[in-house]
Amino acid sequence: MTTPDQVLDLRRFTAPAQRWLVAAAVGVWLLLLFAVIPETWRLLDRAEALGAAATSGAPSAAGDAAYSTLYTAACLVSVAPAVVAVVIYLVWRTRHAMEERFPTPLLLSLAGLAICQVASVTAAWGDQFTGAAIDAELRSAGISLWGRDAMERGWYVGYAVLAAGAGALSFAFSRQPRHQPWWVLSLTPFAVGVPLTLLAGPYL
Repeated sequence: MTTPDQVLDLRRFTAPAQRWLVAAAVGVWLLLLFAVIPETWRLLDRAEALGAAATSGAPSAAGDAAYSTLYTAACLVSVAPAVVAVVIYLVWRTRHAMEERFPTPLLLSLAGLAICQVASVTAAWGDQFTGAAIDAELRSAGISLWGRDAMERGWYVGYAVLAAGAGALSFAFSRQPRHQPWWVLSLTPFAVGVPLTLLAGPYL
């Protein structure tokens, strides 16, 4: 087996178990997409610490910048599963060899986080036939006007963060194995912070 095959070792699961896992993954994705993520948006919209956009309405003086924390929170929430997955992987990898097989709980945890991240991305993905994207989903979830604008930008900037993060990981994993955790930890703040700042528009 190649190293990826050794690490993942999907043959540990029987054929019926693999079918059940795929069905569970689809079920979790649908639950996240239609229940968990909309409720997360509503929590962000109402959170006092983020400006309480649902009840505050248009700010009198600060304009969009009054909801900069809401924009930042939306972006970070949208990429949180990927960040958590990278941290979990690094914590495990620092104590194990590159070719060592993932324990089943770790493999399932990483797969679950990957499903969460896919749901986060698809929640904002445009429909090529109707044109509906995250704005329509936020309206459907009952998000306020000011909250909707901040969260829409934050969620889309999350795409840029994911792209930057993928580039950072590709570079880090091309280094010597013993240096990879250091490179990931060093590059991750830039991968998150640079798009978050450069694409903030009126929110920073």
